[in-house]
Amino acid sequence: MATKHLRIALYNLTTTTKVGGVESFVWDLARELARRGHAVTIFGGVGAVREHVPGVRVLLFPALPRTFWRTLPLLRRAYAETKLLERLSMAIAALPELVRGGYDIVHIQKPYDLAPTLLARTLGGPRVLLGCHGEDFYRGDRWLARQADGAVSCSAFNAQTIAARYGFTPRVVFNGVDTQLFQQVPADPSIRPAGIPAAAPLLLFVGRLQPWKGVEYAIRALAAIPRAALLIAGEGVDRPRLMALAHELGLSERVRFLGQVPRAQLPRYFSSVDLLVATSFASETFGIGLVEAQACGLPVVATRFGGFPEVVNDGATGLLVPPQDSSALAIAITTLLADPVRRQAMSSAAPAWAAQFSWQRVADRVEQSYDEMTR
Repeated sequence: MATKHLRIALYNLTTTTKVGGVESFVWDLARELARRGHAVTIFGGVGAVREHVPGVRVLLFPALPRTFWRTLPLLRRAYAETKLLERLSMAIAALPELVRGGYDIVHIQKPYDLAPTLLARTLGGPRVLLGCHGEDFYRGDRWLARQADGAVSCSAFNAQTIAARYGFTPRVVFNGVDTQLFQQVPADPSIRPAGIPAAAPLLLFVGRLQPWKGVEYAIRALAAIPRAALLIAGEGVDRPRLMALAHELGLSERVRFLGQVPRAQLPRYFSSVDLLVATSFASETFGIGLVEAQACGLPVVATRFGGFPEVVNDGATGLLVPPQDSSALAIAITTLLADPVRRQAMSSAAPAWAAQFSWQRVADRVEQSYDEMTR
């Protein structure tokens, strides 16, 4: 899609401090926009810059973390408000650059950043595009959101949520997948942990270990799936509880915690296991890991929740099951493991399905919003 070259600020504190879906979205969008000739700057919080993207400038600004704000008695359980304060504290340092940097667009990923970026626009700075990835709502956000110059959303599910809150429907752009990185590679037998028999089917979960990710239901389902092993790639606060559950169910030998697997290594795992399981039951607006797995030809068994039905072609590239239902999950997994012909058909269909989420197509939709905002 042809567009004029723009100076774009991708503004999101956690891009340079955390690993996650929104953070990957910013890095990958920056890469694609720079490839198209735009001048791209990432605004992030002080932290370990995760990667170097050719042609992309990265600016880091200090912030008082939400953990600090939650030490104050009145804010101990004020989750939205402490996230807002964390973001506002970074904005104090970032505002002068936003105003004087000559940017055409500032693309934010959370409504927490509306106030400072709208102030920057008022002071002569860039137009504001609100990116929507979840339900990061707080008092006063309705009025602020309606002042933005445009809005995009990561899924139709999320767009409906935003419409109910703000009274307008963002353009659906989806999150993108790097189809050059995420493609099928030769299976690597070394990813099979020691002690897991060569004939045992391998199931894989990839994601943060948070309670709402529903990994406990995958562990409980495993008890009804003979011989299979579950590999869990990710870290998070729920790991101790999940390890205890696996021990309690006598599954410790068949449930293996891999820790955080580097993103560049994921295609090797996706190409070497039998199925991906995705078990979220809250706060899941898209499901980038599901798309990445399918791009590598890996069928998916996922919950019918949030954005998952938009990224899994039910019956063609995977199966959808009710959330928080370990029995239904076990039946779906067992059905596919027992039918290698069907599983192979899903594997063959998955990369073509995932291609609709390629960064080329996603960036086209983002650029369309940029063009409309700068006419």
